[in-house]
Amino acid sequence: VAVLVRSGVVEDSPVGVAVFLRAHAADLDPTALGEYLGHHEEFELAAMHAYVDQERYGGMSIDAALRSFLLPFRLPGEAQKIDRLMEAFAERYVRDNPGVFRTADAAYVLAFAVIMLNTDAHNPLAERRLDRAGFVAM
Repeated sequence: VAVLVRSGVVEDSPVGVAVFLRAHAADLDPTALGEYLGHHEEFELAAMHAYVDQERYGGMSIDAALRSFLLPFRLPGEAQKIDRLMEAFAERYVRDNPGVFRTADAAYVLAFAVIMLNTDAHNPLAERRLDRAGFVAM
């Protein structure tokens, strides 16, 4: 990103970076994009929020919105990065769908649960699958 800003390809602002990332997401490495969006430094964090703010989820179910959100990138491996991304997603979802959830925290918990269930269902390395009792106990 720094090289693109220095060369004048990308505007030197979080919104400029977010617009570029959104426009070129199909051409970018999904893992690298997820890692960048998950950074906690001030500029990258602001770019991530600007990136999420370009999304519109009005009228979408939370699982469809989550799928749309996650399609361009791969969630980073670090829990704190995932947490930041999911918080931003939940806040955007609640703004676009007033009355569906009381708080962004409720949307966050459900979205995170969907990700955990999806990971459990599709992870070939999982030795034991999460059953209903295990899910409820989480």
